[in-house]
Amino acid sequence: MNLRLLVYLRAEHGDSVVKIARPCNQFIGSKLFSTTALKYDKKSIREDDLSTASDPDVQFVNVPTKNLSVSSVDHIRAAYTDENPQASRIALMVHGAPGNHFSFHYLAVPLSEAGVRVIRINLPGFGTTVKPRDFTYTPVNKANFVVDLLQAIGIDKVDIGIGHCLGCTTITSLASTHPDFVSLYGLLATCGTRPHKALRPFPVFQFTAKLLEMPFIRKPTSVILKKLYAGRGVNVSKTMTDEVADSHRACANADFQFNTKNLTLIGKKKLPVLVGYSLNDPIVENTIFNEIAPLLGLKTLPELATIEDARGKTDTDVVYDLTTGKSRQLIFNSGGHHIHKLHANYIAKALLETLNDIKK
Repeated sequence: MNLRLLVYLRAEHGDSVVKIARPCNQFIGSKLFSTTALKYDKKSIREDDLSTASDPDVQFVNVPTKNLSVSSVDHIRAAYTDENPQASRIALMVHGAPGNHFSFHYLAVPLSEAGVRVIRINLPGFGTTVKPRDFTYTPVNKANFVVDLLQAIGIDKVDIGIGHCLGCTTITSLASTHPDFVSLYGLLATCGTRPHKALRPFPVFQFTAKLLEMPFIRKPTSVILKKLYAGRGVNVSKTMTDEVADSHRACANADFQFNTKNLTLIGKKKLPVLVGYSLNDPIVENTIFNEIAPLLGLKTLPELATIEDARGKTDTDVVYDLTTGKSRQLIFNSGGHHIHKLHANYIAKALLETLNDIKK
């Protein structure tokens, strides 16, 4: 195993992950799912596609709560990072759940080095952004929070809006809530039109999220959830005090009907979008991708298999790389749920190429 990959694995998952030699089954809710994608090795990951991580100092700004359905406080002290702040082109990054600005410390590097200003946001309850007790993780609240934060630091529009997993629903929501805010939508391992297998059975997520709001059982529920998330492969030791509980709340509040509406809107308006996905994603299954693609005006996996020009040519781990109109889809053979880390260089290059094409 090469040194850079070993450093990555230990930084992200701890020493034990380098000992993984076969798929393992882990438990969440009442469902088992395979974590094959956590089996990283030299054959499946290209060292030249794994960039060097960057973790700039966290900055803070007060975000007004008037658009967030919050009455307990008049602002939220929001944490974010700002790389290459003098650049004219701007990329916004929104993490999933669990997640925070560290989720993008590989993808941010090649974009910043290419002359893009990169803003990584910590949603309320994630990283060191404070979550008011009455903030709820509705897609509109999250979209408004993102826009209000950016406006608080003088940004009224971004060139690229990038999300990972549940963070993609915040990015797609901007198509409805702030139609002209994003030029290119970057959806990596995105959620779809219904709960993916890691969120099923979804009623269990919703029920246990309600338990977190009950004073006498909040603490034991939080402890149990941490154990479940740890069993799912999450390094809970690197999360903030309530980040696992807030991740659970965010997942339970996922609005798949609204996400379907937004995906459809992006496709109907033919808005530029780059979708990245790995065939061995243990969280979001292939059928979810096949349901998303037609809504965006893109090809399903079976359709891609019939298109000669869609096959990856420059990278052995890229199964398909197809441009349709102003949009592009990248399908990797490996990388699991972490393509934004393990294929950072390839994804960044594709984002920049797509952005340059739509700006012509």
